[in-house]
Amino acid sequence: MAKVNTIANNGLTIVENYNKLLEQFRKTKTIDDVRILVASVRDFISVYKRVDKNMVNEIYEKLQGKLQDMVAENAFVYDRMNNRVEEIRNRGYDYANEQDDTQAVQSKALQLMSQMPKVMNSNHANRITKVLTDSINSGVIGSKAVLELLKYPAFEGSKSSAEQAFDRLKESELKEAEQGLASVYMQGFHLRNIEKQVNAFKKPSAWNPDEQTA
Repeated sequence: MAKVNTIANNGLTIVENYNKLLEQFRKTKTIDDVRILVASVRDFISVYKRVDKNMVNEIYEKLQGKLQDMVAENAFVYDRMNNRVEEIRNRGYDYANEQDDTQAVQSKALQLMSQMPKVMNSNHANRITKVLTDSINSGVIGSKAVLELLKYPAFEGSKSSAEQAFDRLKESELKEAEQGLASVYMQGFHLRNIEKQVNAFKKPSAWNPDEQTA
């Protein structure tokens, strides 16, 4: 069985292991990094708690501070992403207050109408959706032009097609944002659990890591 390289047997001095641990603190970004860092800190304390109490206490406090910072950062990111999700959910189609590009919008709307079939049926559905989606993706003018089509009763089915195009784009963007939000939430959940466990440790100078659970 291969020998596991730990602080106890890596041949480094306490100062070298301390500096190595500080570098590990700087590189810790993810939940997996945090778990590895906690294990390294526990190892360091286990080996050196009777050698230099001040140093092991300092490492323990650094771990607490690192977790506090990561929990706070996670909460900030979660709030920002949650606001983004709500913004997407509440997104509407109202461009009524933007009238300075009316001529460009009208021109684009007429161009779109020329590409549309006169009757909406299952054979035309994919074609209509693609034309409207491409227009929306082209920018503000294209998006407004799609909305403008809703005002033309001569184009049968244009309203439902436009709404479907907007709904599909909104649904796709919302799904992506909600997945990101869920990921950040789970990261925060694990971080808070680890922080709670670490804060429950005894003072390292009086701590036997073998009696703790991670």
